[in-house]
Amino acid sequence: MKRKFLLSLICFLSVFLAACAADEENYDETTLSVSKKGRVSETIVESFDKDYYDINELKNEFVSSVADYNEAIGGEEIILKDIELKKSQVYVDIDFTGPSDYERFVGETLFVGTVSDAYDDGYTMDVMLKGVEKGDIIDKVKLMGMRDKSIIILSEHVKVKTFKDIEYVSANVDVLGSKLARITSESDGLAYLVLK
Repeated sequence: MKRKFLLSLICFLSVFLAACAADEENYDETTLSVSKKGRVSETIVESFDKDYYDINELKNEFVSSVADYNEAIGGEEIILKDIELKKSQVYVDIDFTGPSDYERFVGETLFVGTVSDAYDDGYTMDVMLKGVEKGDIIDKVKLMGMRDKSIIILSEHVKVKTFKDIEYVSANVDVLGSKLARITSESDGLAYLVLK
């Protein structure tokens, strides 16, 4: 029951997203940060303005769910860094050892690696991507020619901070900065970000 509540909470986050701030470090919407070494951090931001919401209950749910996950895995693969309530918004900071822990805990797709590794993992790469700088369009053939480039593939509708500049994106990605993008909530498919 607790895990179901937590997953429901995470799944509905995109409904409550706030407007993007100019400062990239100012998290006013759910943001996923991906490091070069594959570590993943997520700052979840959700409206928390109903009288029947209880911040202590929410904290207990997260603490319990993270502890249960780590116990089942046999290590501290997820770290719950902070849960804070500010002006009717709740902020939850979570660190994941890698994309696989994020996928299992959150229930969303996340791949971080090279184009070659993604293809070997079963991603077909049958997608059209648009260049951030020139607006050029590339297909699967050209993408597979970039085998050693880093790629992020994900399904969650969030803001994404990358560890390198973004070079190509799929149609469901809005580029907000050189290392910042938003996966649009209007689409249901996977989002692709190829890095320089």
